[in-house]
Amino acid sequence: MGEKNIEYKSKQILEYYRSNRRTWDEFYPSERWVFQKIADEKGLLGDVLDVGCACGGLGAALSCKFPLNSYTGIDINKDAIDWASRETRLQIPTRFTAGDIVCCASKEEYDVVASLSCVDWNIKTKDIISACWERVRPGGYFVSSLRLTSEKGVNNIKKSFQYVNFSGEEEDPEVANYVVFNVKEAMSALSELDPAPTLIGAYGYWGSPSPTAVTLYDKLIFSVFYIKKGTEKPYPHEMAAELRLPLEAFL
Repeated sequence: MGEKNIEYKSKQILEYYRSNRRTWDEFYPSERWVFQKIADEKGLLGDVLDVGCACGGLGAALSCKFPLNSYTGIDINKDAIDWASRETRLQIPTRFTAGDIVCCASKEEYDVVASLSCVDWNIKTKDIISACWERVRPGGYFVSSLRLTSEKGVNNIKKSFQYVNFSGEEEDPEVANYVVFNVKEAMSALSELDPAPTLIGAYGYWGSPSPTAVTLYDKLIFSVFYIKKGTEKPYPHEMAAELRLPLEAFL
């Protein structure tokens, strides 16, 4: 059956996310730009599924900024989900589940499926992407952050990883897979989703890997993709692209 996704259990995950990424201004410019674009187009974000939701901070931040019908969060870290379930700022229907989206039995669809700092932090990246896409409602969006390079990508936790404890000083530290996608290969993989997207957009910029990351790269493009699903079957073969990424990534 191959490797499973890592069931992160580090207490540092809860400690970090219950105090960080809780308000709109704590999210990255690329993340805020993408959600604002979708909201401007749709008028509201509707039903949102947050894959890798941690303590539910994205739901709280979005609900203070845009109209939401509901917010559902799933995360592989049970402690984070237990804390998120006590969230009191969300005044909309809310549900939290501890588990792996790849193994989740529910196939409920959503207007926006978001997965920030999740797809490229685990093992079965393509399976996570496919599971997210499967749950996007026709006409909806899949939003995901990805690390990009113009060089060869890597999905090997022995070659590229980050300390989950944010220091790496513990005797037996837990580490996360630090996945980096070649930009052209990422575009190819996303265009091959089933059903094929009608739009692939991205906004990103160069930056340095985290000081707690052990990886092959000195600089990366930190990007957020927004991928739209068509509304009519059979889904059209034409696909638009809106790529606000550094030009040199494609050279």
